[in-house]
Amino acid sequence: MIDLVRATPKALVIGSIHHDRSLDVARLPGRGETVISRRARDGLGGKGANQAVAIARMGVACELLGVVGDDASATVVRDALANHGVSVTQVGVVPGRHTGRATVVVEATGENLIVVEPGPVDRIDRATVDANLRDHATPPAVVVVQGEVPPAVVAWAADSAGAAGTRFVLNLAPVVPVDHGTLRRADPLVVNEHEAGHLLELLDGGPARIDDVDDALGVARRLVAAGPRSAVVTLGAEGAVLADGPTAHHLAAFAATVADTTGAGDCFTGTLAAALARGHSLPEAARWGLAAASLAVSRPGAASAFPTWEQAGDVLRREATPR
Repeated sequence: MIDLVRATPKALVIGSIHHDRSLDVARLPGRGETVISRRARDGLGGKGANQAVAIARMGVACELLGVVGDDASATVVRDALANHGVSVTQVGVVPGRHTGRATVVVEATGENLIVVEPGPVDRIDRATVDANLRDHATPPAVVVVQGEVPPAVVAWAADSAGAAGTRFVLNLAPVVPVDHGTLRRADPLVVNEHEAGHLLELLDGGPARIDDVDDALGVARRLVAAGPRSAVVTLGAEGAVLADGPTAHHLAAFAATVADTTGAGDCFTGTLAAALARGHSLPEAARWGLAAASLAVSRPGAASAFPTWEQAGDVLRREATPR
């Protein structure tokens, strides 16, 4: 039985912050093809920002460590983060640089294509990372980092989290090269099926095609054998698989009517991290992530579509057995 009692733990997200422009189309364009957008929407984006919002929506105090430019978009995204309950005291401003931007093209089925123009994430420095982890009087229960920051930042976060006794959640989206010391601290490593295949090719050189759940279970086991303490591979409509040591199992997705898949992976990862911060086991945390993601994909937008802890809990109560 999953405990739905509220708690007040703390999390830190180190990651990207973007100003998104979403374009709704009837279908995604082919190579060299022009299509007409039916509607345009601006909003908060970036994996770091999205995951921080997901955590805050779960009732966990969340600090976002990131950087923006000195443009108008910086004010928009900082205000949006604050309105979602994310602390932005560690969001720095880099003069002369623009805030990260992303163009998201969403077709009627909810599938999307995303192109990112990174902001000044290269200006995140080790001293700031250490100040929020190893040198902090009350370090967070969980730190979350994604592949949208430079590999050096990922390594600093892993090292500092280890020194602080903080659980390190590593979302290698996109896949970036990380050393084995960094990978060994991940608990869990979170990737989707495509990222899992790419990462395994880098780690052990072997093929990692996923055609079904059994393939995914094998990939999760291989990932753990390559270094991380645990691994979660998300499978979209098929849910997720997780491995913790030699044990691996499948968690089915919850029923959803898909409107927009933008940010679904970030919703899953942020919610999983929040549940871990609340003291849930990894399988329980993954179920929370799946429940939250099922609600997020049913609404247009990314961070603005993420549910609350109570709403995700309602899904778990209503669907005690996922489909």
